[in-house]
Amino acid sequence: MKSVIQRVEDGEITWTEYQGLNIKRREFKSISEYQNELAKKKGYIDYNDYHREKEYESGRQKSMYDNKNCSMYLGVHIAERILSKIWDNVIRMSIGNIGYDFICGKGFKVDVKSSCIVTSLREHELKSYEVHNWFFNIKKNKIADYFLLIAFDNREDLTPLHIWLIKGDKIVNKSKLNDKISLIIYTHLKSVNKLKEYEQTDKLEKMKKCCEELGEK
Repeated sequence: MKSVIQRVEDGEITWTEYQGLNIKRREFKSISEYQNELAKKKGYIDYNDYHREKEYESGRQKSMYDNKNCSMYLGVHIAERILSKIWDNVIRMSIGNIGYDFICGKGFKVDVKSSCIVTSLREHELKSYEVHNWFFNIKKNKIADYFLLIAFDNREDLTPLHIWLIKGDKIVNKSKLNDKISLIIYTHLKSVNKLKEYEQTDKLEKMKKCCEELGEK
């Protein structure tokens, strides 16, 4: 009796039909569920993560892991990757998951936002001066229970300076955080101190160590 692989090679059934048989035999609901499970066994988040990495390896796409100017490099490769190491019992979502990036050990949905210092020029009474701040894109997200805001110095050094964990319905700068399109936090002490109760000092120290190890590789 021919094996399933032999039947595929002989053209008796297609690869799609072969996958369908595997799905039925392994009790998966769909091809995508089956592909995601295979990818996870190889150490990937899901099949899309696996496929994306293969595209990078083939040279068809430039990996975010090699491109510091890519927004995903800061948000995914640095922020999310490290956070999964410094927080216990977190479930990391697939890249591009709508509304949140993690589910914490207590079941809360957490949206991770990261930013490097932005410098802009302002004028007041005919005088120009520089303003330094972090910009976090909130997008009026009502799906996430919490926002984890990570403030870095710059894209070259990528040293984390602050980590804030804020519940979505908390009042920040006169309105609920999840009602905001964006949140701007200035680097000066007065602005930073307004968020002192949300500062995650112990996690910041762990993250600094992880970033240092990452930079050495």
